[in-house]
Amino acid sequence: MIKKLWKKTAVLLMAAVLSVSFASVNTLEAKAANNWEVKTIPSSGVQSPFTGKKLSILGDSISTFNEYIPNDYNIFYPKPDNIPMVEGTWWYQVLNLTGMELLSNASSANTNVMGNSLQTDGSAPGCSFRRIMDLQGKDGTAPDVIIIYMGVNDFARSFPLGSFQGMSTHTEGEQSDFVSAYEMMLQKIKALYPNAQIYCSTLFARDLGIRNSSGEIVNNNGDSIQDFNAQISKIAAAYGAGVLDIYSCGITADNLSVFTSDGVHPNLPGAQLFAVKAIQDLMKTA
Repeated sequence: MIKKLWKKTAVLLMAAVLSVSFASVNTLEAKAANNWEVKTIPSSGVQSPFTGKKLSILGDSISTFNEYIPNDYNIFYPKPDNIPMVEGTWWYQVLNLTGMELLSNASSANTNVMGNSLQTDGSAPGCSFRRIMDLQGKDGTAPDVIIIYMGVNDFARSFPLGSFQGMSTHTEGEQSDFVSAYEMMLQKIKALYPNAQIYCSTLFARDLGIRNSSGEIVNNNGDSIQDFNAQISKIAAAYGAGVLDIYSCGITADNLSVFTSDGVHPNLPGAQLFAVKAIQDLMKTA
């Protein structure tokens, strides 16, 4: 049913992707070309169903590491008291234990899924052409696998959540809610990388110090991480993407002080929990 629905809407989705002007696309290509002096990681050779596949990552600060992201992106890692070496990141561990190779890490700290989809600098949101075009290799090589871990900043900043009611197209520019932006992001990824296996990750706990009447952690709008995760899962299912249930990796609101350095960013043990769960869920789809 999902495949049939996707075929019926493919023309509309491609039209939405191509609605950006040629001038904007040329600008994006120029920026991408200037930012590709970054490190990649070859396959470890470990045998799995993913061995040799090219992985690209779309993320926020949790997935950054200096010299592995475009040079105008915002960096969080490395941190001497947190994750000091690239081998400690969740995504390096995934690469190492699945035999995939890193094609591109399009992760930028302090970024949201929501925002202006036509923004072109390193702080552009996940729904932007800039971020999604940066998932390709320096020579234009398309990824085989794309893992998305974004949305926790949208939650923390109390952006409107929205509610996914089914496939629809969205106008380029500022997005009205998280759901619209997340759907636009997936539409562009599907259109630009039609052969890629796409995985959307749920978000692990973040404590903003706000509780609802039931004691659940919420943001200023009363939305919880679980509410955001439910929408991510619905959109992923509609677009035929897999889900990595990182919410269930073992990092909870009660142990953030153990598995993160600041209540947000995983430390070495936290990154290991993240990686193990990601690998488990990847293997379920192989």
